[in-house]
Amino acid sequence: MLTKEKAGDRTDPTGTSRTASSATGGAFPFLACAAIALAALLAYWGTLSCPFILDDMPAIKSNGTIGHLWGSLVAPVRSPVSGRPLLNFSYAVNFAVGGYDVRGYHLFNLVVHILGGLMVFGIVGRTLGKPVLSRCFAADRRILALLIAVIWTVHPLNTEAVTYVSERAESLMGLLYLATLYLFLRGAESGRGGAWLALSVFACLMGALTKEVIATAPLLVLLYDRTFCAGSFKSALRQRWLYYLGLSSSWLVLAFLVQGTGQRGVGFGNGVGSWTYALTSCRSVVTYLKLSLWPHPLVFDYGTGVVSGIGQAAP
Repeated sequence: MLTKEKAGDRTDPTGTSRTASSATGGAFPFLACAAIALAALLAYWGTLSCPFILDDMPAIKSNGTIGHLWGSLVAPVRSPVSGRPLLNFSYAVNFAVGGYDVRGYHLFNLVVHILGGLMVFGIVGRTLGKPVLSRCFAADRRILALLIAVIWTVHPLNTEAVTYVSERAESLMGLLYLATLYLFLRGAESGRGGAWLALSVFACLMGALTKEVIATAPLLVLLYDRTFCAGSFKSALRQRWLYYLGLSSSWLVLAFLVQGTGQRGVGFGNGVGSWTYALTSCRSVVTYLKLSLWPHPLVFDYGTGVVSGIGQAAP
């Protein structure tokens, strides 16, 4: 015989009180974000006084454009910031607030990194709730998302992107890359997600003003859409063709900016040909994959040694 449940005693399939679950659920995202931020602060607070080094000199100390906030949007050529106006503008903001006080530049980098960790938390949590994964992970997805985000936030492989001021190019672009995907997720899950998708396009365009690696973001979002949302490439493009047109416009921005970069003194700027650069990247990618699993030994500067033949790159 069916009986009415007493108010407040209903349980979900895991046996947890729904009332208690919803109360905890409301606070959990805020507690998780605080935990991610605290982890980052504990890991990096002692690095705020690290001095400017290497590329920091041409990018900041001898970069006269950062003394003029809006003028910094025209980044100097033959510099680590050439073709990266948003990156250069961020240095100008630091200069306007504290001149060459290195602590402000490090604090900016740390905030960017914390925001990146929050994006990882949001992306993983929502992804584990997708139908294809929810059967296995739905009950624990928020805890898993928090653990993954904290590991990412304090992972030693990210150290250089946080503590080496010039690597803001990497961390700021990374934040905008993650934001592009996260905002797409919010838009795809919303019945009226136009605003979220517009913000996703904006984040991608801002990434194009920061570093060229953002070029892969439209492809990654399309792959994600096909796998977790639309179910096929055809369906994804049919449902959101205008959105993908907006994302792909970032390639035009990148093409325009790259034309005026000059030589930055790294990679191709050192006279390394595209074929040699590609072969050397084979070794670099494998090295970083290994370090992501076991971050030892970490090396700040691997030097300028290149892979010169397919025989070296094939393994």
